[in-house]
Amino acid sequence: MVLVNVVVAWEKNAEINYLEPIVVKKHQSQVPLRDVAALEAKLDRMVAMLAASERSARERLESDPATRSSSTFEENTAAPDEIEGQVLMEIFLKKMFPLFPFLVIPPHVTAEELRREKPFLYLNISMVACQNAPRQREIADAVQAYVAEHIVMRGEHSLDLLQGLMVNVAWFISVSRSPRSNPGEQLPDGRKFDETHHVVRNTAQLDTFVHLLVAQSLSSGLNQALTYQKNLNYPLTYLKENVNEDPVRTLEERRTYLGCYYLTTMLSICVKDLGPIIRFTRYTDECCNVLEQVAEYPTDAYLVQLVRVMNLADRIHHTLYHTDLDFSSISSVHPPIGLSIRWLETELKQLKARMPSESPHSDILKLHYSTLEIHLYRIALSNEPSKSNYGDHPLMRLDLLFRCLEATTSSFQIILSLHSAIFPFFPFSIMCQFGKALVTLSQLSLYDHPGWDRAYVESIMDFDQTVDRIICKLEEQIPVVEQAANDLKSNELPEIFGRMAIRAKMIKKMHRRRKDALEQNSLPADVPPMDYNFLLNYPLDMMFPFGEIPSIYGEYS
Repeated sequence: MVLVNVVVAWEKNAEINYLEPIVVKKHQSQVPLRDVAALEAKLDRMVAMLAASERSARERLESDPATRSSSTFEENTAAPDEIEGQVLMEIFLKKMFPLFPFLVIPPHVTAEELRREKPFLYLNISMVACQNAPRQREIADAVQAYVAEHIVMRGEHSLDLLQGLMVNVAWFISVSRSPRSNPGEQLPDGRKFDETHHVVRNTAQLDTFVHLLVAQSLSSGLNQALTYQKNLNYPLTYLKENVNEDPVRTLEERRTYLGCYYLTTMLSICVKDLGPIIRFTRYTDECCNVLEQVAEYPTDAYLVQLVRVMNLADRIHHTLYHTDLDFSSISSVHPPIGLSIRWLETELKQLKARMPSESPHSDILKLHYSTLEIHLYRIALSNEPSKSNYGDHPLMRLDLLFRCLEATTSSFQIILSLHSAIFPFFPFSIMCQFGKALVTLSQLSLYDHPGWDRAYVESIMDFDQTVDRIICKLEEQIPVVEQAANDLKSNELPEIFGRMAIRAKMIKKMHRRRKDALEQNSLPADVPPMDYNFLLNYPLDMMFPFGEIPSIYGEYS
């Protein structure tokens, strides 16, 4: 009898109609209303106790920083102390944050406060801002250990972990990966350097960190409005929704989610097609609108522009390059290239019209727009679309090639106009745009097509000279970095200086060999044109490597 009444009470509250036949079959008479009321009261008390327990635990955690610190952050000897951490945090905020405005740390927050409140974010900021390579590797080891324990072993998810992963991925290439000190060398604290002690960061780890980033975003529910979040325990979710107040998504959470979208989309466009792992949805647009209207910080408008640029870049990618469409199941005829490009050009013009005329970040925004145009017009370099796909306009392909050259030239003009002081601090989301522009310039310089003048391209922008000028921009900072290294009693420069020079030499050799082969007509007729896309897709980098040069580069190294 009691079981029947419970079922009826549950049915009345949750309106689970599929339980009705069971009630009718078990009990034909009407259940006394007093029994139903009693059970409803018990359920209400249970729900209230559950809500009060959760609220009490949350308030206790928020009001007691010492408790939160001891439960989420184990002391690590590699973690910077308050003095070192404050210096590194200032470097991050002054030189790195303006290039990636998705993580705002209020000015009043000290390094010690950040370490207590968000230990993983603190570790990652310290790691990417550190310019002392041996010290940076020590902090990187602490980051790897933290990931292993808290994410892999414990399965935790939090805003702290998500923001730390976002910083880690954004500046992955800035972290020293291969120990260069001599084994047995004495470190500042008296310990002997052990080359096997450090974990070498490589391309596979970048893939792992990107997917951990996405997993944290999904687990935290930041990819959707709070009112639409789902839970594996649906009955509990239903009960909680009836007693909790309407939830509100914080501006910090919105920025973080948009940062994840921007970063993964940029990597997918310029480096390696990751697929739509974080999609632009109505909720994404809502986050942009909220940040644009509230404008809590001056960088919020800049942030929204970056996200909208990536939204259009993603649409260009999946419209022109058909990475996720199977046209054999839809139609045997591809949409005309010209029609698609005209539609996308219109959207691009509308988006550019919304860019503020005066902005401290206008150069970085212009670089993103140039990258967008490169991605739009470089479809003409692809051998996949058939000639008929260009419609009835035989000059369309040449027109697209010329526009691609204009966009590439504009991209390098912006890059070379940037102050050399920020070159060592670029996040990957900007560096990979350098790589895309360089690959496109090489393709345009070597493109063999009737009517396309390679000498004209070289007269507009010489490939070798362009590479050398970028290297010179970076090398202008070597004296500054050397002085800083001497102050820190280190004889090792950040690895990016050496890696840039090595990769520049490699790409110039490869470009020269292909050029010589074309000029001498020495390529066998059955050898297909070189696909430069492997520079973007295969090693997940171009001028900014993650490890050893892959074997595919053998003949060019």
